[in-house]
Amino acid sequence: LNYNGDTDGPDAKAHLQKLLRVACEKHVLTSTMAGSGRGVDRHLFALYVVSVGTETDSPFLQSVMKHGWKLSTSQIPQQQANNEWLPGHNGDLIPRPSGGFGPVADDGYGVSYVICGEDSFFFHVSSKRSCPDTDSTVFRDAIFDALHKMNSLF
Repeated sequence: LNYNGDTDGPDAKAHLQKLLRVACEKHVLTSTMAGSGRGVDRHLFALYVVSVGTETDSPFLQSVMKHGWKLSTSQIPQQQANNEWLPGHNGDLIPRPSGGFGPVADDGYGVSYVICGEDSFFFHVSSKRSCPDTDSTVFRDAIFDALHKMNSLF
């Protein structure tokens, strides 16, 4: 989705809400597909592994795979963390952040996240310190900024 319109006009908020809902619906669809083995990255990677293993030359796969993945993400489903829950300050059980992985590209990021209920997220953001173009703290702050902006729409 691309929106280059006025973000302060009288109809802007409703339009941004609509765009966010469409983006969320698309995210749920692609996440569901990826979670059941139908994600594009999994298919391409599997084809690449087979082509290497069978020594089959594939200019298409070589072209696709040479670009790398600058952002590698994974969600840790909440129900898989049942034994990781701890009592919070108000007695509610909260998950203990766990997991995480490194970036798959030297100039990329690895981001794992847990969505807990309707109002809690945990993120693990990583990047290589040796890369002058990445900064995990800056990326984390950009995630928080985006989440706050989305929240302000409602």
